[in-house]
Amino acid sequence: MEYQYEHNEEYLNYLKSLPAEFYLNILENCFFEITVTDEKGNVLYANPACLQYHGISAEKMWKLNFRTSFQGFWTPPSTDCAIEKKRTIISRQKSILTNEEHITITTPLYDPSDSLSLLVYNTLKTESFVSFDLDYKKPEDGNAESEMRASKRQVLNEQTKVENNLVGRSYVLYQTLHKLKKAAKSDIPILLLGESGVGKSLVAKFIHDCSSRKNEAFISINCASIPDNLIESELFGYVPYAFTGASPKGKKGLVEMANNGTLFLDEIGELQPNIQVKLLEFLENQRFIAVGGVEAKQVNTRIITATNKNLEDQVKNNKFREDLFWRINGITQTIPALRERRDDIYPIAQYYLKNYNQKYNQNKVFSNKVIDALIQYDWPGNVRQLKNAVEQMAVMSMGSIISMDKLPEQLEDFYRHQQITEKKAVFDDLVENYKKTLIQNYYDSSENIAEVADLLGLSQTTAYRLVKKYVQNPQK
Repeated sequence: MEYQYEHNEEYLNYLKSLPAEFYLNILENCFFEITVTDEKGNVLYANPACLQYHGISAEKMWKLNFRTSFQGFWTPPSTDCAIEKKRTIISRQKSILTNEEHITITTPLYDPSDSLSLLVYNTLKTESFVSFDLDYKKPEDGNAESEMRASKRQVLNEQTKVENNLVGRSYVLYQTLHKLKKAAKSDIPILLLGESGVGKSLVAKFIHDCSSRKNEAFISINCASIPDNLIESELFGYVPYAFTGASPKGKKGLVEMANNGTLFLDEIGELQPNIQVKLLEFLENQRFIAVGGVEAKQVNTRIITATNKNLEDQVKNNKFREDLFWRINGITQTIPALRERRDDIYPIAQYYLKNYNQKYNQNKVFSNKVIDALIQYDWPGNVRQLKNAVEQMAVMSMGSIISMDKLPEQLEDFYRHQQITEKKAVFDDLVENYKKTLIQNYYDSSENIAEVADLLGLSQTTAYRLVKKYVQNPQK
């Protein structure tokens, strides 16, 4: 299709005379994300900056529909507005999942017949730079005041990360958080299920932040980390001199400290039966009695619980009270494992790498092969394992690029096995193709299947099976 340009003919001919490599080099090395789709949203081109941000290979991105694959992830959407107004739209968008901001410039292109033919997206994240190589606000020699300002900025950045560190762009994560965001508006007890390391505590904090209690305390306790003889006093507190060694001033429990806020009980399946009874009593009427006390205290504390165990099996085995189980699972949500949302692997790895770059005063990036290896790995330890792996690679790599030789041992073993599997698959494909060609040729040049069997030294049963498998619509 031909487009109309405003250049004069001489300059336009000059532009057309430049080789394709000239334009490709510019696009491939552009810092801004550039994505081009057809009128239906099918991706025609995405530059490396775009691929890196989404953690998707060029081959996979090329087969995506840009509008439907990422629909609902960013607000407000810009494509429909650009098409409706038939002009470039500049929009500041926010991630529904992470509150991350970026700027998108959406340009619809029309052919001479005024039909929409292409959509061009330019995107720049508002926090794109780890640090500036050159900065007019920061002279090279520096001074105490500028260092103080930088220190304050770093503290603010760290606070922001703590408040907003649920990272991911997969649709399954979006569905999970969208459901929990609705549940957060009520005080219905929520039970979070999922493997160890999937980020249940982060999700619990997300629920708290989406609730009307967001300005009150969020307190988290891992029930498995507290000795059985201390867990009751940790949860419900104790009165002065309640037991030997008790403080003469007594102590507030976490249930009371979280009054008007949220108390998150992780690994609730580890609670002993006697504590389960007291927790059930509290959940029934929001009242409790401190250890050694006689008076009941009333609080308004929301409880969120989590476990990586099968509580229904524990109920059947009399290890967990059935009445408590039904009391805590008003809404049950399983947090998917990392291997079930591979689109989140690269964004999470990139998030932690950015943190470690700041922590260790460096500016390292993953090589493309490392990114592929991270995405292919199953991560049995989930986000916790990924975080540790990223820190190891950030510390152990010498240059600015993290290469394959710095992969943790588990990933090295996996990648080595993966390569062997891929090579075997290639070999198997070659053998299979050879079989198909061989059978097809002998079948085409023979009178019947009996002759194919005779020529190849096969039984007629085997020859019939192979012909049926490899020959389309056999007639003989």
